[in-house]
Amino acid sequence: MTRLTLLVILITLSQTANSQTRTVTVDSEIVWAGIDRAGDLFVVLANGDVQKYEKTGKKVGSHKFKSPPTLLDPLDGVRSFYYLRDGQRYGTMSYDFSTVEEKPLDPAFAISPWLVCPSLHELWILDSADFTIKKTRMNAMTISLESTLKHLPDKKMTDYLLIREYQNYVFLLDHSSGVHIFNSLGRFVRTLGEKNMNYFNFLGEEMYHVSGRELVFTNLYSLDRRISPLDGSFQFVLLNDDTLYGVTGKEIVILPFKP
Repeated sequence: MTRLTLLVILITLSQTANSQTRTVTVDSEIVWAGIDRAGDLFVVLANGDVQKYEKTGKKVGSHKFKSPPTLLDPLDGVRSFYYLRDGQRYGTMSYDFSTVEEKPLDPAFAISPWLVCPSLHELWILDSADFTIKKTRMNAMTISLESTLKHLPDKKMTDYLLIREYQNYVFLLDHSSGVHIFNSLGRFVRTLGEKNMNYFNFLGEEMYHVSGRELVFTNLYSLDRRISPLDGSFQFVLLNDDTLYGVTGKEIVILPFKP
């Protein structure tokens, strides 16, 4: 192969990658981003709008809240979950956000609910009043377990940004130190990641997050780490089997991706 032929191939590959790149611009700053099991992107805007996009860049739907939800869990995409600390309300949204259901969080569950996330027909609650995590029973009727987080040093409650269940574990994002992992009984297992994290997500058995211009993957079981460089600076990066969503400011960049 001549050097000229190689150069032509490289240019062609670069042009192909560029032609597959899509950019979407929204009208307010993106304050959070996530992905559902089908690979569609969810973004929460500073103006309270929640939007959903396919990997083609097509908008699936949007819904406007008075203020951004405290927590959004895309789940399987057929139904997504949201929690509003203001007013202590939670609910679900349909696939295209055309149907939004909402209900009050029973005050008997927690004195001061800080974060709430879904389990199967149940809820996980982080209570800021006594620094406990609690799980409701079937259909969120009563509390089934409660665990005091004594192993964690005293910190500002505002450092706790996200709680999420994945593969029968509970993941609590602590901006000051990383992601604390608990088993299904609420018992502490370990802490992964690093301080100053604003989000995390999963790809199979790996947790990943952005660190500078790198994407850091950590295996949840072996604890092996691998690093993938990023072609750009993003606040959020979300992955599925063939697509990378890079999100920062008011812009979403959609790129081909191979894990």
